[in-house]
Amino acid sequence: MGTVAVQPERILRDLQDLWAQLAQDQTDSGGVLRACAMTLVVAAQDQADAERVRQTVGVLMHHHPSRAVVLYLRGGASPDNQALDAHVFAECWKPFGSGQQICSEGIEITAAHAGLADVACFLVPLRVPDLPVVLWCRGLGAFQPDRFDPLFPLADKLIFDSSGAPDADAALEYLRGLSRQLRPRRVADLHWTRLTGWREVLAHLFDDRAIAPQDVTSAKVTVGGPSVTTCARYFESWIRMALPAARVALEQTEGPASVRSVTLFTASDSLSITRGSDHSVEVSGCGRHYRSLLPSTSDEALMSEELGILGPDAVYDRVLGA
Repeated sequence: MGTVAVQPERILRDLQDLWAQLAQDQTDSGGVLRACAMTLVVAAQDQADAERVRQTVGVLMHHHPSRAVVLYLRGGASPDNQALDAHVFAECWKPFGSGQQICSEGIEITAAHAGLADVACFLVPLRVPDLPVVLWCRGLGAFQPDRFDPLFPLADKLIFDSSGAPDADAALEYLRGLSRQLRPRRVADLHWTRLTGWREVLAHLFDDRAIAPQDVTSAKVTVGGPSVTTCARYFESWIRMALPAARVALEQTEGPASVRSVTLFTASDSLSITRGSDHSVEVSGCGRHYRSLLPSTSDEALMSEELGILGPDAVYDRVLGA
């Protein structure tokens, strides 16, 4: 396996020793509950990103306890940079009113990108048996051909983020092809997840009979930025699915690269949902006028939502066209 500083067997022993030490330390304060619902592998962009990932994983573990594997691929051709190294850690917290600590375990791995196939082999025995495996590929580097390919067969679900993709259509085509190639593994995009709040507002308006889907003749989605984003493409596709009889158009405007508004037109009226400056949207038209808060779009919030969908996501698959 090339130049390797540690072996999987040693990491598993280190995990056992970690839990033994935690149990000993917490004997007098209620003990320790070991929690694990999946293996979460995170491929970080660089060393600084790996440090941010540790913080994000620590938050995620409260609602999605896992064996987290934070992977950082370093560059350089020196022997030290070619070695694979790893160490274990634990994230612990106490639920409100409880003396018992809940802990999840983690493994940090550093390795050379050139040895990614060896890393994939190294990870095989480190997966928690009989539990799903989620792979989170961070950054736009994940969209480069063959960037993380050796890791894909390990995962039941792969999560990307196309928010900064300079070519939305190319990014979507990559995800579409990957979804078809890896089926039945699931592919997800956090830029689709950012639309949850917008879709909920629209769905509520239909459920509240503010506007009838069959009465909508056309729809306009206004997006900011110099180019159309994958988020805009997703929203356009989702609206076409929800309103198959309506004409849907994308319109660009100045401002941040995000959805700015969506307007639905009927024969006699219109209804618009417009992004505010305080992480809210304003609904106006068809007898409605109010503000609605959008959910958080932090990495922790987006990943928590996606980790709650480990089975098929039929709506996203249809929107992606996979």
